[in-house]
Amino acid sequence: MLKKISFSNLGIGTWLIIIIQFIAFFTFFMFVPFISTYFVNQLEFSLAFVGTVLSLRIISQQGLMVFGGFLADRFGYKQLAVTGFVCRGIGFAGLGLTNQPILIIIAAILSGLGGAMFSPALKAALTMFTPPDRSKEAFSMMNMVENGGTVMGPLVGLFFKQEDFFIMCLISGFLFWLIGLIVLFLPNPPVLKRHSSWIQETFDIMRHKSFILLVVSLMPFHFIYQQLYLTFPIISEKVTGSSSWIFSFITINIILLQVPILHWFKNHNMKTIFTLPYIFIGLSLFILGYSEQLLPLIIVLVSISFGSMLLLPFFQDYVAEIAPKESLAAYFGFSNMAMGIGGSLGNLLGGVLYDLLKPEWFWTVLSMICILPIIGVTRLKHINSKRIINKNVSIK
Repeated sequence: MLKKISFSNLGIGTWLIIIIQFIAFFTFFMFVPFISTYFVNQLEFSLAFVGTVLSLRIISQQGLMVFGGFLADRFGYKQLAVTGFVCRGIGFAGLGLTNQPILIIIAAILSGLGGAMFSPALKAALTMFTPPDRSKEAFSMMNMVENGGTVMGPLVGLFFKQEDFFIMCLISGFLFWLIGLIVLFLPNPPVLKRHSSWIQETFDIMRHKSFILLVVSLMPFHFIYQQLYLTFPIISEKVTGSSSWIFSFITINIILLQVPILHWFKNHNMKTIFTLPYIFIGLSLFILGYSEQLLPLIIVLVSISFGSMLLLPFFQDYVAEIAPKESLAAYFGFSNMAMGIGGSLGNLLGGVLYDLLKPEWFWTVLSMICILPIIGVTRLKHINSKRIINKNVSIK
């Protein structure tokens, strides 16, 4: 019988990071939906300019997160996290303080750069604060509160109007500065001083074949997940007249089912963890291709929710298990390449493919994409679960 899942004794450091993650996601999703409407409707910028600004924010965050991880491993998780939250606060506040294109771009890049610094640092700190046998619970709880913030943020944002954008910027900036202040109360995890270079560390990570395979195997999930922003709303509008319920539906699933999912699959290996979600998602997308109706859409959304509950926390727990302690943040930063590349391709190619292909062929193509990670993971002879030891380190 599986041990009962409990979140009561994760530790003060772990709980502080979970609270920090909730506030960060809440603030981000309260504010970001206002950016495009404000710059287009109030400042009369082109949609192309706004798209460029948002893309630069994403690139500066996802593209530089591995470097943020390297810095966190060398200078300390708290230091990088505080710097990152202050940087994002300046970036978000700055978006409302100027109407000059170049300054808007700089503010957007600063906000993304902040995320590149604090995200891997916090995940590494969470790993250090949490007992190894409780990390699945910790990452599952973090997945739940992140989804809660994703839904609650926009609900609070409904109380503001486009004309309140300046106030929203200041509130968002202040909240991120406040998070930086909360980080100061985190315990101080030990910082391991490395004697190898960044280039050598990168090669060390790249040589870890099972880790790289799982990072690549996560890219199709993020590709499909981005369709929640692009193509699934089109189907939802067609069959229900609205698309605003999609994220609420997924979030409710995750909040209600994350703990049972963790309980049922806690002792399964990573091959099973990576195979089952893609099987369900692939089959549900194939069904949607033949019938763009409400029930098939709901089945797809449930499958994606299942994938989020299984793939994300279990993969983060895997990273925490196999990464050398002196390279925790670097591994977490590198693992985010799955979201950076998969999500970017989902945004870039999702709409193009949907326009070029008939709906049934589009969903069939997405279904076929799910076969790739299944083949990759099942062909892997051995997923190393033993922690890699690097002797070229010392305690600062």
